[in-house]
Amino acid sequence: MIADLARTHRWTLGRAYSLTALAHASGQLYPLITAIAINGVLAGDFRPIIALGVWHLVIMGLEVAAKMYDTRVFTGIHADLAESFVASAHAQGLAPGVIAGRAMLSREYVDFFEKDVPGAMQALIGLTVAMTVLISLDWVVGAACLVLIVPLSFINLALGRRAVALNRGLNDRLETEVALIGRGRPTTVRRHFRALGQWRVRLSDSEARAFGLMELSVIVLIGAALWRLSLGEAIQAGDVYAVFSYVWRFVLALDQVPVVVQQVAKLKDLNRRMRQSPKAES
Repeated sequence: MIADLARTHRWTLGRAYSLTALAHASGQLYPLITAIAINGVLAGDFRPIIALGVWHLVIMGLEVAAKMYDTRVFTGIHADLAESFVASAHAQGLAPGVIAGRAMLSREYVDFFEKDVPGAMQALIGLTVAMTVLISLDWVVGAACLVLIVPLSFINLALGRRAVALNRGLNDRLETEVALIGRGRPTTVRRHFRALGQWRVRLSDSEARAFGLMELSVIVLIGAALWRLSLGEAIQAGDVYAVFSYVWRFVLALDQVPVVVQQVAKLKDLNRRMRQSPKAES
């Protein structure tokens, strides 16, 4: 389903993602240009400040343009997708409650393209730029970033497997929500929403545990950066600023990974659900 949707809207998505990637990449270079401006000011050269101001305006213009274009693209995609889901469900002879539930769940696909794909792009661009700059400034800190990716990959693989099972239970509940509410039985409705809350708590706990393990690994990276700076090799103030700015951006990029993993797991179950036959729904 994701591949089909991407293929159908490949040109509009391509333009939206290109603009978003350009905005992200420009933003990731901001600390480096700031560091150059700091070193320039300390050396008595104020020209880099002008470059910094111009770069800030460029970033602002790209982000505004990306936001405005994205809204138009993804609202149109959602309208087409929901219409297609409803027509397909009616053709399969599914119950009205299930059809309404699937129309609601179809928004998850658009959210994936609108939020999670750009989030993954931002994380990838952030990791790439941060590691490149850190390696150029201090290869030890850059190498520590590369080494950390290995254990963090295992953490997120485990999170993904757990999230698939939990999202299956959550989507089972969401798909029957319209029918349950329509019956109007207070006990049934209460039990339904309590069960929904329990599934969401379990999903949140799973993501929080992965996040906590990742943050423990990040402490090692911060320690490596502090140790290297204590050796006095980064003698310029701008270099010190750049190292810590990109270490922090590396950490922020890593923080987005569990969110993307959760969403991919949710869409795996949604794909399976949308392809089920009417017999499977009975």
